[in-house]
Amino acid sequence: MAGEQTTNSTGPTLGVEEELHVIDATSGRLVSRGPEVQASFADPSPDGAVHLELTLSQVETVSSVSADVGEAVSRAARLRSAVARAAQDLGLALLASGTPVLGDADEQQVARDERYLALRTRAAGLVPQQLIAGMHVHVGMSGGDAALHEVDDDARVAVADALRPWLPTLMALTANSPFWLGQDTGFACYRQVHWQRWPVAGPPPRGRDGERWHRAVADLVATGVVEDASYVYWDVRLATRFPTVEVRVADVQATVREAATYIALVRALASESLAGARAAERVLDVPQHALRAAMWRAARYGLDERLVDPLTATLRPAAEVVQSLLNAARPGLERGGDLERATAGVGQVLRDGNGAQRQRSAYAVNGWTGVLDVARVDAAAAIANGSHPSHGDGNGWVDCACGRRHWGRNGAAGLLLLRPGASGTEVLLQLRATWTHQGGTWGLPGGARDSHESISAAARREAAEETGVDPQAVLDVCHHRVDHGTWSYTYVLATAPADTVAHAANGESDAVEWVLLDEVIARDLHPALALEWPRLRQLVRDVPPR
Repeated sequence: MAGEQTTNSTGPTLGVEEELHVIDATSGRLVSRGPEVQASFADPSPDGAVHLELTLSQVETVSSVSADVGEAVSRAARLRSAVARAAQDLGLALLASGTPVLGDADEQQVARDERYLALRTRAAGLVPQQLIAGMHVHVGMSGGDAALHEVDDDARVAVADALRPWLPTLMALTANSPFWLGQDTGFACYRQVHWQRWPVAGPPPRGRDGERWHRAVADLVATGVVEDASYVYWDVRLATRFPTVEVRVADVQATVREAATYIALVRALASESLAGARAAERVLDVPQHALRAAMWRAARYGLDERLVDPLTATLRPAAEVVQSLLNAARPGLERGGDLERATAGVGQVLRDGNGAQRQRSAYAVNGWTGVLDVARVDAAAAIANGSHPSHGDGNGWVDCACGRRHWGRNGAAGLLLLRPGASGTEVLLQLRATWTHQGGTWGLPGGARDSHESISAAARREAAEETGVDPQAVLDVCHHRVDHGTWSYTYVLATAPADTVAHAANGESDAVEWVLLDEVIARDLHPALALEWPRLRQLVRDVPPR
């Protein structure tokens, strides 16, 4: 595809599994309709398959084996989009969040699979509450065609041991589960804390070699809490059905770009181990009790506080520890051709926030609607750049259910910006360039939302590009969403200081003006804005000037 970033296929193969919550498209509440979504999925697909999970309020996408990061992410992205479309046709939506945002655990059903029923006998009341969603990455040996009995378990354990010290940092980077069924848990990754109630969860002990790893697993099975090794769900483990190392520490990611960043880091650390860095003196030996404490801290604070740096066993700013992780992965990233992808992705998370931070920011601005917007898997989204969505991947027309075409593959957003003026509150308006759609009318700065952006980030970016307004001077007040089902436009109502300046910053604007609030209606407004202005005017009435 044009613009696709390729990677080196001479390294570990990859498989990606993503667990996604099924919600009612209108209310956002969790519903046990996963079987209907699976049945509606167009199967078979060369990209992979859709499976049911322990609770029927989830589906899991399982991608085909891929030779590199680019291929793995492209397949996972296409699966997401296809399954989201199947859900949409049923009046449902999919949520990419480590925990469900809204709903009732007692209303959810458990799959009547023989394996799951046996698990319920052992785990009692834990099973119906198992409503957590993760992203699991399978790292295979080069070539990808080895049978399980042919794989070198010493090599697999070396990969697990190399990843083990970095599990807390990886979890903080990918934390995307602050809410649980209508409550703020106070954690960035509540999925991890919820999961810790099981005796087979959490970071593994250091394996050192295949024999000692299997002995540790056998000791756990011998307690009788699980039937066999396949039920041992450590955050990184030797898969029991495939010749892979399965990395399970991450929440399911809200965006494809975040997933790509995480997959690239995991593959790079594994690649470095397989390239010869598996000697005992090269592996960080973090004591199990210290690692569990570091995991809890990462789950609690994510990137908001300090993390334990495994290189020094000291607390350091989260951004610095993440940089240490990036440095540790650098040789493997360079070998696989993924350095640019991972560096840009990490930089964006540190700048814009991980999923948990963005969910909380959205809640502060627009309540549960905002949170659902951040985490919802958009059925209309297309991956314009193949495996590496970036600036501009939201550009494109959408054929809407209303019978018209709208701009923005992921929907669109506009900034309704207010500032105090000498004669009263003023609104920033843009005279749309004559070459644009509905050109020659007055509207709000705005445009298509990219796949990795929140609604607020998209509106601020568009305003900065078109009017030169400093995004840092803008304070969100609330959102007003016009939802067409397959497409939506969100007005971000915000305020700015009296001295905020604006100008026609690119060719999309013929003019930019601050217009008195009561005089907006007198302008020749863009038809969509004119239609919505009475409702927006009511919202603006109660906004105090800054």
